[in-house]
Amino acid sequence: MRSRNGIVLMMTLGFIAVITALILWSVSISKSRFDKVVEIDAENQFSIVFKDFTKLITQFDINSSDALSLFLSMDLPPIMEEKTKIGLGFSATSMMDKLNINYILASLVNHETNTTGAYQDPYLRRPLEKFFRKFELSDPFTMIDFLLDTIDKDDLERASFSEIASEDFDFQEGKIYDFEHFKKIREYYYKSTHDENVFKITREEFERYFYFGEAKERLLLDCDSLYISNAMGLIVDDEMMINEETDYCTEANASNNPNMKTLNKIYNISQFANKKKYLVKCILNLDVENRLREISFDYDVSTKRISNIDKNFQE
Repeated sequence: MRSRNGIVLMMTLGFIAVITALILWSVSISKSRFDKVVEIDAENQFSIVFKDFTKLITQFDINSSDALSLFLSMDLPPIMEEKTKIGLGFSATSMMDKLNINYILASLVNHETNTTGAYQDPYLRRPLEKFFRKFELSDPFTMIDFLLDTIDKDDLERASFSEIASEDFDFQEGKIYDFEHFKKIREYYYKSTHDENVFKITREEFERYFYFGEAKERLLLDCDSLYISNAMGLIVDDEMMINEETDYCTEANASNNPNMKTLNKIYNISQFANKKKYLVKCILNLDVENRLREISFDYDVSTKRISNIDKNFQE
């Protein structure tokens, strides 16, 4: 055991050393590029650094759970390059210990016309209901109606004023893009109900439990993640005993638990596997002349594809 722990520690230190070296190398390259442009603004400086760094990050081959764990353990504050005085920091967190809210909503909408999977609806609605009750919404069902009417593309209202696609182009594409989009739904709900509790749902609280994936994607729910208990607390019924010691990978495959079997079928509760899509949220920090900027992007470790670049971090 000590030998294995020692190997893991060496791998971790090596991984951090490589990341640090690449950060400093990227900073040096970017600075040399800065010097070629006399009047470049800070926004363009950040774009240059981001472009350089994202080329570097795709060099890592994350093909095992150990490699994934090392990658997710990265939480480096801006490292200052001595000559250029430019700092670059990086962190990565799993998105696969959260629920794809677009998939949940799209499944519910689909079952309205294709009733074959309608038996799943109580399991799909449960995390939404439990989440909104957590913030004591006076009418969580109306809030869910607003969300569903954001996903479908017809003009039929599920509740009073819940169909808002005709008023805003952002509600005509069949998905919720990000938290800024969700805030618009939050505003419409407030106008309809005057329930101020809805403003308790901050970006931080929301993204502890959900992410904004593609509506048709049933990705895995990583049962090995340290933070899986957040999502599991929403999808299981209140009678099921869960705690920090619960082995969700074992629970998901328990042959004597039909409810968990259904949850596994819906949410794909499983472990990381090589070449399977696995999304990670990455945050890149740039410190130039004591001005700290940050950018986020979603990174699929299997295909090395980067998407959803430059989300707004201001609440």
